[in-house]
Amino acid sequence: MDMKYKWLSFVVIMISGCIQQPPGLEFSATSCDEKIDPYDPSNLGVKEVLWVDEVTLVVTVYVSVNCAEKIEGGDYEMVNGKIILKYTAPRCEVCTTCNCTRVLTYKFSNLPKKEYQFEIARVF
Repeated sequence: MDMKYKWLSFVVIMISGCIQQPPGLEFSATSCDEKIDPYDPSNLGVKEVLWVDEVTLVVTVYVSVNCAEKIEGGDYEMVNGKIILKYTAPRCEVCTTCNCTRVLTYKFSNLPKKEYQFEIARVF
């Protein structure tokens, strides 16, 4: 291999090691939690923000959905120091007459520890 290509390969490897990776996300959602009243707004929203270490954050959120709706996944978006916590829950085709509370957990890795604001957004 030509010396200039070896040098270029070395530079690319060094630079790629210095570029910070975006935060990773592990998402989970419980089935309906009958102990939490889904009709009381004070029960809903961000309930816990816990730093596990300097780069790992766990955020617990309570949301109210129709009992027939399923939560299919979660994601996030960062906008000016705010983390928008998204969850995908398509509207039910045949809804029931009840709502229930689901507990959503967002576990971030590789996230710099600092003060963040949160917003919750449902994606249909």
